Amino acid sequence: MKISAILWDYDGTLVNSVKKNIEVTKEVLKNFIPDLDNNLPKALTSVENYEKANYKYKNWRELYKFAYGLTDEQIDGAGKLWSPYQLKDTTLPDMFDKMDYVVNNLSNIKHGICSQNCSKNIYNTLKHYNIEKHFHSIIGYEDISYTDQKPNPMGFLKCVEKLDISLDDSILVYIGDHQEDTIFGKNAEEFYKSQGHNTKVICISASYSGNTPSDWLVKPDFTAYSTTDILDIINKIS
Repeated sequence: MKISAILWDYDGTLVNSVKKNIEVTKEVLKNFIPDLDNNLPKALTSVENYEKANYKYKNWRELYKFAYGLTDEQIDGAGKLWSPYQLKDTTLPDMFDKMDYVVNNLSNIKHGICSQNCSKNIYNTLKHYNIEKHFHSIIGYEDISYTDQKPNPMGFLKCVEKLDISLDDSILVYIGDHQEDTIFGKNAEEFYKSQGHNTKVICISASYSGNTPSDWLVKPDFTAYSTTDILDIINKIS
């Protein structure tokens, strides 16, 4: 079996977008909590608190419900605002150190992105860092229904479908910074096997972003403590 594609999460994996996401989240929440500045949720008071909350909950809907106190109806409304507010905020997140080097050195393999960020926002960032040519499929929040967001494998399946690769005797690598990313990848593998495909999904944790996969109930297959570790892991798999 050989690697047919590498799929990436975006936030906390390709780029460090925490500061931008905090500001975008504040602007979105002001539509539902007008006095937000006087009642700022703990998760938005610092980068550390935001990251702690982000890793605590399995997806953005749980984050908005339990960390920010929104109702299910308000969460639906917030979801529709996320992409416009992301595009309105033109702040570019920092790419993790040597990430462009890593992606360029893996250019012989097809790449895709499965993210809960806005696909246009993702593309604009990739273009700024001159690596957009390596990504042949970008699936963002708006490309998947509310009920099919991570860890439901729908985004993974849609991303792979756009890459137009063979699924039989194939290895797909998924790189993400959250336990739910690992679950997401394994859910995709389970689906492919249920359809009779001999497809292996190998999950790599982007631990350089600050997560601790040793605490996770569902462990990744490999852990990258630096971006260049990804190259070593891919070579090992190959």
